[in-house]
Formats: sequence, C-alpha cells, structure tokens
Amino acid sequence: QHGVPCVVVLPRGCAPRELDLVGRALNACGTTLARAARVMVDAGKLDGDVPQARAYLVFGEAQAHALGRALPAATMNHAKIVLADEPASVLTSAAAKRRLWQALRQLRRALATTEH
Repeated sequence: QHGVPCVVVLPRGCAPRELDLVGRALNACGTTLARAARVMVDAGKLDGDVPQARAYLVFGEAQAHALGRALPAATMNHAKIVLADEPASVLTSAAAKRRLWQALRQLRRALATTEH
C-alpha cells in the first residue's frame, strides 16, 4: 500500500556541502536509501506532494512538523519516521553526525523488516 520504500525530508536552502554530506551518507547505506525520494520544506510547508512511503528520514524538527501536517494519519501510523538533525548541524557537530548514523541504522532495519 506504500508507494516508495523511503522519503528524505530536508529543509529548503541547504548549502551544497550539506546536501553532499546527506547524499554520501545515504549512498553509504545502499541503493534503497541512495535512491530515496527527496522532498523539501520551505517556510513550514512541504513543496509539492509527499509520496506515501514505508519510512521517512526527516532532517530537523521543523521538517518533522511539516511532514506531520501533510501526511494522512493512517500513513503516519504505519510508516517508520526517523528524525535526524538539520544538515547544517550534521556538518559541524560530531554528536549530530553520530545521531545521523544511528538514524540511518534504524531506517535500514525498518526497511529490511518490511521488504517482504
């Protein structure tokens, strides 16, 4: 019933270095995450429609709130939603990097258990 395995939710206006870091982290986790759909949040609203997914990787609280407002309750209940720090924090903070790797591990586990 879910359209895609994973959707990555990012704040609009990330610097190229931030997007590069996110891309490399996703690539390191295999093709499912490397090819994950990406949606941007601008001024508290998602740009366009959010695909239904089994899992969402959300970068930052503001993006999590925007996703919560945009998704139907049924999707929210069935999907695995994993929160990471904003990309700017991940770039500058070792603790945020660790939290991102933990989030990616959680995401991979969730996707592995729902593949079948």
